[in-house]
Amino acid sequence: MRKALYAGSFDPLTYGHLDVIKRAARLVDELIIVVSASTAKKYLFSAQERREMVKESLNVNNVMNCRVIVYDGLTVEVAEENDADILIRAIRSVKDFEYERDIANLNKTQNKNIETLCLFSDPKYQHISSTMVKEIAFYKGDLKSLVPQNVAAEIKRIMKLGEHKSE
Repeated sequence: MRKALYAGSFDPLTYGHLDVIKRAARLVDELIIVVSASTAKKYLFSAQERREMVKESLNVNNVMNCRVIVYDGLTVEVAEENDADILIRAIRSVKDFEYERDIANLNKTQNKNIETLCLFSDPKYQHISSTMVKEIAFYKGDLKSLVPQNVAAEIKRIMKLGEHKSE
């Protein structure tokens, strides 16, 4: 059984993330989506909230061969713990390519059997980042073309409650 792992903060999940998930899920038997719980970062949503938003988006889009977990640690470690030998990464730009190449090389120092599979972002999603989504949401902009409907609803709920955190 071929397993791959796609890790990220997904704070929030965007259409770009969802597109990569759908495409990667077609390539493997099981795609494990890892929601980062790193205490070194500040998040708009808790790890559990992000996990639930990813799960709901997968259900709505009928992406069934995925499992969503929360993890705080090295991506290579969670891959080993889940018997995954492929790490999925997305590339939007040359800048992303250089960063992902360096991370892939570092991951090899931790586990020589791990492979990184980079998927190029669909051009219609290349401009979307979670950081930009949060900024647009902060100024009450339109999120329809940036994030799934369930995610947009959660962002609006958080913003309404004033629970957003500045970064």
